[in-house]
Amino acid sequence: MARVTKRAVRPEDTWKLANVFDPRISPDGRQVAYVVSRPDREQDRAGASIWLAPLDGKGKPRAFTHEGHARAPRWAPDGGSLAFIRNLGKGSRLMLAPLDGGEPRELSTGPGSVQEPCWSPDGKRIAYLHATGKGRREAVTPAERNAPVVVRDLYYRFDGAGLYDARRRHLFTIDVESGEERQLTDGDWHDAQPCWSPDGKQLVFISDRSPDRWDRLWRSDVYVVSARGGRARRLTRGRGAASHPLFSPDGTQVAAVGHEHGDDSGGRNTHLMLAPVRGRASVTSLTADSDLSVMGSPLAPLGAPFSWRPDGTGLLFLAGDAGAVAIFSVDRASGAVKKIVEAELQAGALSVSSDGARVAFCAAWSSELPEVFAASLRGESRPRRVSDANTALRSEIKLVPTRRIRYPSFDGLEIEAFVLQPPAARRGAKLPLALEIHGGPHGAHPMAMNPLRMQALAAAGYVVLMPNPRGSASYGEEFCRACVGDWGGGDYRDLMAGVDELIRRGIADPERLYVGGYSYGGYMSAWMVGQTDRFRAAAVGAPITNLASSFGNEDIPHASIAELGGTPWSNAEAYRERSPISYVENIKTPVQLSHWEGDLRCPIGQSEELYTALKLRGVPVEFVRYPGGSHVGRTPSQDIDSAERLIAWYDKHAPRKRARR
Repeated sequence: MARVTKRAVRPEDTWKLANVFDPRISPDGRQVAYVVSRPDREQDRAGASIWLAPLDGKGKPRAFTHEGHARAPRWAPDGGSLAFIRNLGKGSRLMLAPLDGGEPRELSTGPGSVQEPCWSPDGKRIAYLHATGKGRREAVTPAERNAPVVVRDLYYRFDGAGLYDARRRHLFTIDVESGEERQLTDGDWHDAQPCWSPDGKQLVFISDRSPDRWDRLWRSDVYVVSARGGRARRLTRGRGAASHPLFSPDGTQVAAVGHEHGDDSGGRNTHLMLAPVRGRASVTSLTADSDLSVMGSPLAPLGAPFSWRPDGTGLLFLAGDAGAVAIFSVDRASGAVKKIVEAELQAGALSVSSDGARVAFCAAWSSELPEVFAASLRGESRPRRVSDANTALRSEIKLVPTRRIRYPSFDGLEIEAFVLQPPAARRGAKLPLALEIHGGPHGAHPMAMNPLRMQALAAAGYVVLMPNPRGSASYGEEFCRACVGDWGGGDYRDLMAGVDELIRRGIADPERLYVGGYSYGGYMSAWMVGQTDRFRAAAVGAPITNLASSFGNEDIPHASIAELGGTPWSNAEAYRERSPISYVENIKTPVQLSHWEGDLRCPIGQSEELYTALKLRGVPVEFVRYPGGSHVGRTPSQDIDSAERLIAWYDKHAPRKRARR
C-alpha cells in the first residue's frame, strides 16, 4: 500500500472541520447518538445533524438526520425511537423518529421554537422549553417594528442574543401519542434545563425568580414542580447559581453544578451540589474538598457535564485538570473523589450507560480533532474514538504534537504552558515565537474547540506558546483567583517568563517575538505592548482597552465589579491603572485589531479607542471590522479570514534579511 503523505494545516481547513457535542448512550448501551456540526460553505454558517455510532467501535457511524439543523438527540426509554429538535428555517420543532427507519414525526406544532427536550420515565411524555409572550419578530405593523425599547433593568441584553423582549422560556410537556401540550410554568422569568423524577410525578429545572432577577448576573436556583403543573418549590437557597439539575436514581435528592458565592464568583470553583427533594432548602457540596471546578454552563451547554451512577452510589463529572478536562467520580456517602478517565483531551459532555459499565464523551485537544470517545468504567481503559466526524481531515493534514512545559515565574510560582513547534523545524534552530494568550481571564489553554487555528500558525513556521498564567482555570481555586484585582500584574509577568523560558531553552529567537490573543487575551496583548517593546507585532482580538468606558457598554457589568474590586467611580484609579489605553504613549509595536461589530461582551468601541489613539500617534495599526457576529459567534469564512490575517500580520513584520556582500 502506498504511503499517504500528509500536508501542513492551513486556515482554510476550517471548512472541513467538524465539531461534535451532546453524546447520549442508548438505553441498551449499544450505540451513542451525538450531534455533528459542519460548516456550510454556501450558507457560510455551521449546520448540524445527528449521528449514531456503535459504542464498541465495531461498526461504521451513520447519519440519522439528513435535512435541516438537527440537535438535542434524546432516546426514548425503550430505545425504539429518538426525539430531537430540528429547524428547517421556520423555528425549531420537536421531532420523533423510529430507529428502524421512517419519516420523522413533528410533535410540537405551535408557533416559536422549542428547546431542551427530556423524556418521562414511562416514555409517554416529553418535557421541553417553549418561549411564551410576544417578541420583536412578531411585530406586524411599521409602528410596532419602530416602537422604542424602554429599559428599566440592569440586564436588558446579552451577547449573542441582543435586546431582551417580552418572551419568556417556560416548561411544557407533550403527550407523545395524542400530541396534547400542557404548560407547567409561567411568570416574568426564564425557566431552563428540565429533568423528570424517576416516578414521573415531578420535574426539576433552574430559574431565577427573585424580585431583583433582572439586576443580577448569572444567578439561578433549582426548582421542583408537579408534572401536572402548579406552584414550583425552590430546592436551593438563592445564594449563587445552579445548572443541569438531575434527580438521584432513588428520587430523594437532586444534584446540580453550581456555587453559593453570590456575585463574587470570579475565579471560584463550581461544585457538584446536592439538595433534598423534601424538607427545607439545604445544599451540600460533594466536591468542595477536592479543589476541582466542575464544568457546566447554563448559557451554552454542549451536553451533560455530569451523570449519576445508575445505582445511585455516586456521580461522574467533568472537571478541569491542568489544562485538560478529565472525568472524575465522587462517592455519594464519603465524598471521595477519584480521576477515572485521564487523557490529553478536553472533554465537553458525557453520558453513562444504563449498566454503569461505560462512558461516552465528546472531546478535542490542540493536536486532536473533535470526536466522540468511549471508555470502560470497570478497570483501566484508555479512551477509544468511536465517531469518525474528522477522519477524512485527519488523514489529510499533519497535526503537530502538543508539548507541556513548566517553568518558574518571577516569584517562584510554577507555570504550565503548551507548545506547538513547526512540523519542519530543524533540530536546534531558533524559531519565531507566537505567544498566544487565552481569554477569560479564567480560561485555560489549550483552547481546543478549533485546534486548526494554532496548528496553522505552527505550520506557518512559528513556535506557538500557550501559557496558563495565574488566573487560569484547572489549577485550583487559589491559582484561578490569583489575577482578581491584578489584571496585567502577576499574569503579565508569568507570560513574559514563558517567553524567556523558550529563549533560554534555545527554541525561540529573541529577535522574532509576536503576541496575540482574544477577549482577555486581547486585553492582555494590548497591555503587553504598552509595557514592553520586545514584540515585533501584536494581533489584538476583541479587547477591553479602557476599563472605565467599557463598564457602561458591556452586557455583564457585575463581572467587572468582581474582577476589579468596585466600579469606575468607587475605584477610579484601579480602572485607570489597569487599562491598556493608559499606556498608549508607550506603544511602538505594530498592532492589528480585529473585532466583531455585534460584540456586546467586549464592545467594538474598545478597539476603536485604541485604533484612534495609535493612528494619531503614527504607530503602524490596522483595524479589521467583521460585520454581525457576537463575542463568540462568527461565520466560518470570518474565522478563516481572521486566522489568515493573523499569520500575514506576523509575516509582514518579520525582520528583514540582511543582504549578502
